[in-house]
Amino acid sequence: MQVRKRRTLAALISFAAAATIALTSAPGAQAGTPVPAHGKLIGSFTPQDRAAHPAPHLASPMKSSTERCTQLPAGSAARKAGATTACIQVTGLSGSSNAVDSSRLDTAQADAATCSVTAGSYYYHRHDYCLNNGEVTYTEYNEENPGEILGTGVLTVSSNATLSASSGQWQESETVTLAEATGLVEELSVGFTASCDASCTATVPNAWAGSRLLTVGQSASGSVTFLATPGAGLVSNITPSYDLNVTQPGAVPIIEDATWSNPRQVRCDTTFANNTSTGCVIPSIRAQLILPLSTYGAAAATYGWAENNLIDHWGADDNPLQRLADTSAQTANRTNTCGAGASRPFVTLPATVPDDSCDEYPFAGSYQGGTNGGLCADIVPLLENGVWNFYQDPNAPAVTLNEPCVRGHVPSTQNSAAGGKLGSNNQTERVLDLEKFDVVITAWSLQRLSPGENPGTAASPQNYRSTDD
Repeated sequence: MQVRKRRTLAALISFAAAATIALTSAPGAQAGTPVPAHGKLIGSFTPQDRAAHPAPHLASPMKSSTERCTQLPAGSAARKAGATTACIQVTGLSGSSNAVDSSRLDTAQADAATCSVTAGSYYYHRHDYCLNNGEVTYTEYNEENPGEILGTGVLTVSSNATLSASSGQWQESETVTLAEATGLVEELSVGFTASCDASCTATVPNAWAGSRLLTVGQSASGSVTFLATPGAGLVSNITPSYDLNVTQPGAVPIIEDATWSNPRQVRCDTTFANNTSTGCVIPSIRAQLILPLSTYGAAAATYGWAENNLIDHWGADDNPLQRLADTSAQTANRTNTCGAGASRPFVTLPATVPDDSCDEYPFAGSYQGGTNGGLCADIVPLLENGVWNFYQDPNAPAVTLNEPCVRGHVPSTQNSAAGGKLGSNNQTERVLDLEKFDVVITAWSLQRLSPGENPGTAASPQNYRSTDD
């Protein structure tokens, strides 16, 4: 693959198929069928099967805390009513289970993975996160009659944030609601403060000034701002943390606040654009390189064929690639596979593929790239009657599907465009050296729907819309 910083747009290729197209091995020409000049048919696209790529979403529950208590002073209204102790606790969600922690959601769940699905959990994509109705419980006890609860207040906390691939700053919105109140508790005052560690500072730590008084059903909303400043060429793994101060009117403020941390870290780095560009992601969500056939044509077809059919199926969810950042090593990899380092030269077929070039997979820009090209499967991808067919290179040994790599006969413009996309994707997804990423081949360019948009048709699958890449 020819990687360069500025992407050359590939010619759009007409392709009327299902929204996400897969590749599968196909039998060769039947006995007695003439072998084409460009070799024997070895495979084609089918819309019925595709390489598995679980949607990149994760969920983690808001972790509960131990109860933290303060003695109510004599003379306070609550004390006069019989309460001796006020306690605060992050309960996360009553009856919730930690079983979903670190679990990868299946496709159906992931399509609906927003913070409106299940209360008490954080949901994550690579570039955003949110919390839906995590619980904090305020309780007043009569310690002179152990176990007697004289009043409770259940507060719910919701938040959401979008990270920037081109800045170390992000804003997180916060909403605290008094969902329930019983007994002596009729209203509560709340204050919200955020902080973060490593190279991060909460430049706007308070979601609102002071405390806000809430009755049942009322909410307080605001936002906090984080700023990460890792040094040039450095990476910071950051944990945002939160402090909820709760006070009952007429009582002395509770000394102990409800505190918790985001279950997953935010990673910010300054390792791109000559160590001058800072950006942040959720690193526990693996990056995806999405290559639509409508834009990258034979290049995308070559990678998809290799991912689905070769023995190692590099780029699939269970066998991802790893980014190689060293440009000198990338050049050496490319030479070993497509250039002078290959024990068997790649012979172009200009009569079959105009502007033919050698496009290697795994990419030269990955640690899995650089295999001796003499060991690769050499294929000729051709779009015929709306279907991508794959032919044996007549100058190469027969394909066995046990090869560790592929060399595709790909027009140079598509080869270069796909290489440019790999390079730009590394920056927009903040893929670091050695970091794993999936390669996803689609029929059309896909962009996630905005809230409220209608899902698409078969050519634009649910929760995505078709767009030019």
